[in-house]
Amino acid sequence: MTYRLSLMVATGCGLGYLPAAPGTFASIAAALVYYGAYLRTGGIPPDVHVSALGAITVLGVLASDNVVRNRGLHDPSFIVIDEIAGQLASFVLLPVRPSLILAGVILFRIFDIWKPFGIRRLESLENGVGVLADDLAGGLLTCALLHAAYRLFTAWC
Repeated sequence: MTYRLSLMVATGCGLGYLPAAPGTFASIAAALVYYGAYLRTGGIPPDVHVSALGAITVLGVLASDNVVRNRGLHDPSFIVIDEIAGQLASFVLLPVRPSLILAGVILFRIFDIWKPFGIRRLESLENGVGVLADDLAGGLLTCALLHAAYRLFTAWC
């Protein structure tokens, strides 16, 4: 991957250059694109969602790896493809509802900042893998909690 293309992918087409909270903006953008795609297509099949997530993850690892190697930085805040991948991971196999998407964005951002349950240790992995691993783990933790909350809520109502 050329460096310019890597930078475009890693920064989420420039979202990473926003002056304040670029990770939060990238998470919101990912959620909005996901919801918009759902509305436009009438549904996103789970295999398409997981395939897209896999492609974004692979491209994200490659792009982030290129950027961190060229810049000599470990996990700079302008790289936001990790937030995009993590946010999309938080919606896997969930029904698409505005309330779940909003809860997913809030929980994911909390876990991305807090990094509970040893998630922080994943940052120490090498280069692009380390950039994405902690966010994917945060997204999967968010996904598990949203599934549990959805099951409990629908069982009670």
